[in-house]
Amino acid sequence: MSTFTPPTFDMLAKILEEKFGVLRDDIKPDTLLEDIELDSLALIEVALTLQKQLGVSIPTEDLNSGGTVADLHELVNTAAGKAR
Repeated sequence: MSTFTPPTFDMLAKILEEKFGVLRDDIKPDTLLEDIELDSLALIEVALTLQKQLGVSIPTEDLNSGGTVADLHELVNTAAGKAR
């Protein structure tokens, strides 16, 4: 598992809150994406938003609505590492 980085988590939480109306209190590392109603289309929108805001590219085949917020966070960190 990658290092947990609060700035990246906060950016992810902000996107989930602003674009998808997810309550901030519901966004925890172990929250299942399907529990906050992020289906595959919503995850693609999250990936596109992250690409615009952070310049990271997350392959759509890596997105999984059965995963957790921590899994999505790790994908962002991995993509950010490759972008450097």
